[in-house]
Amino acid sequence: MLEGRSVARAVAGGAGCTLCRRTSTVARWRASGRGGRSSSSMILLPLSNNRMIRWGGRTQQLEKGLSVVARAGGGKERPSISKEALLRSEVEAPFRFFRIFLWLALAASAGLGGLIATVRVAAGLAKGEIGLTFADFLNSEDVTGLAIDLAALSTMLFLYRRDAAARDKQIKRLQRETTLAQLKVEINLKKPRLVTLQQLQGFARTVIVAGTQEYVVESVRKAAEDKEMVKDRSICIIPLVLGDEQQVDHALLSELIPDPEVLLSPILIGQWRAWMADQMEEAGVDQGQNVYIGLRMDGRVRASGRGTPPWRKFVAELTPKEGIWSSDFMKGFDGRVN
Repeated sequence: MLEGRSVARAVAGGAGCTLCRRTSTVARWRASGRGGRSSSSMILLPLSNNRMIRWGGRTQQLEKGLSVVARAGGGKERPSISKEALLRSEVEAPFRFFRIFLWLALAASAGLGGLIATVRVAAGLAKGEIGLTFADFLNSEDVTGLAIDLAALSTMLFLYRRDAAARDKQIKRLQRETTLAQLKVEINLKKPRLVTLQQLQGFARTVIVAGTQEYVVESVRKAAEDKEMVKDRSICIIPLVLGDEQQVDHALLSELIPDPEVLLSPILIGQWRAWMADQMEEAGVDQGQNVYIGLRMDGRVRASGRGTPPWRKFVAELTPKEGIWSSDFMKGFDGRVN
């Protein structure tokens, strides 16, 4: 964990000694116990002329500009859903919200009607207006109305739960794709450069091969057999070794595919492994399995499975990125979403 002064130096960088002293003063103020919150609270450390400090959810803005959020403690953050995932969910299913609202409204109406009908049936039984035989129950309008209300309530609740479950599943998938888009890789053209997968969207079809060292090497070797066609289809390969094993030496893989535009290196391996663990758990795949995940140009998953990726099948299904397929508009038609 970085101390307040060290964090200030690391984040503020060249912002000046005055800025570091002010940030360190904030850290000492918190350490004295006057902050009123545990060490898991958030501190907003400045990048430029803006200084913004948050203690226990209260935000005090001192000046306008840009700021960066740094964790002051080691506590876990609550999982949150990004706005991008919510917006994409609305785009993919624009009428689901209205359907859910409609099912709830109809369920409430049926529930209220059922409650009233229950009171009337109970009163009819108490007064003797409704007999205890099955024929009397069938002939009673109150009993018939109660049955209709209960059937309608059950149907509306079923439809609501179905749409709500589909919405939650969709949002989880979109959130995983959004998280994946923020993971970083190293591309070594004229000089090494760190980019996110989101920056590769529009002109690269990423394929992640994850598993043991032997599996990763074998997958890259299979791709090397058709490396020219793989490159023509704008396929980028990201080798990822799971478990406690070390990553395969990039120099070894570069001997198989020397093209830096095809073979990328994952950065911050822990984040990649955590994302793969969530993806495998959601798909019902046991940890430790050798898997591959292929992405479309827009970043959505188009193919996944166990074992060596079917490179020649990918080459046959995908079109070279030329002509009409070179435009950003066509990235949304880059194969069926898995």
